Amino acid sequence: MTQSQPNLRLGIIGAGVMGLAHAKNILENKIPRLRLAALCDGQRLTSPLPADVTLFSDSRSLIRSGQVDAVLIATPHYSHTSIGIDALENNLHVLVEKPISVHKRDCEKLLAAHKGSEHLRFGVMFNQRTDPFYLKIRELIQTGELGEIRRINWIITNWFRTAAYYSGSAWRATWAGEGGGVLLNQSPHNLDLLQWLFGMPVSVRAFCRFGQYHDIEVEDDVTSYMRFKNGATGVFITTTGEAPGTNRL
Repeated sequence: MTQSQPNLRLGIIGAGVMGLAHAKNILENKIPRLRLAALCDGQRLTSPLPADVTLFSDSRSLIRSGQVDAVLIATPHYSHTSIGIDALENNLHVLVEKPISVHKRDCEKLLAAHKGSEHLRFGVMFNQRTDPFYLKIRELIQTGELGEIRRINWIITNWFRTAAYYSGSAWRATWAGEGGGVLLNQSPHNLDLLQWLFGMPVSVRAFCRFGQYHDIEVEDDVTSYMRFKNGATGVFITTTGEAPGTNRL
């Protein structure tokens, strides 16, 4: 008989909507071999945590506590890079919510921090890559069953968000807090899938409308045109202002 492997001790940094959703899944034993060992920033907790979950007031204390093997970072966007680098430098596995960060240079800093720590697992929460629909589409493309892709059109408008969603957190839908709108918060999933399925475009031209449907300062309506290396073209349309919206690839 082989000895069973111990549970991975996870610390969640950030107890907003996503952080608490991840915590709930773990506490309900939906993820095998994973134990919630620590939580940072529990100000929004509405019910007590189990006694074996330690609460921390700042990420640095959690990372250095010795109580976790890995961290899941679910804080506002601008802090993803600095917390991720701190965790990697302290020999912890890292899973960070999308986006990696707001600015390209910050993203590159976090990626560089992992290059010297290949023994550690590092990933970004692009969970839609596990969707059977997209896995099948990728298989059809890569095997050549569909032939060469010549035209891509993705209308992804079922990201509808209410005014209450934006007003619920002061950092949302601001340049200073979130760093952008639908392209940075909702549609990174689809933009990731687009390049995962079809490759990176060689040129992009986009038309963004700011506060088109909501009282916000960032983009909530986007239409973009892309060209790919093989001459294929693509159109990508997304918004948080249409209900119920659609998802047509």
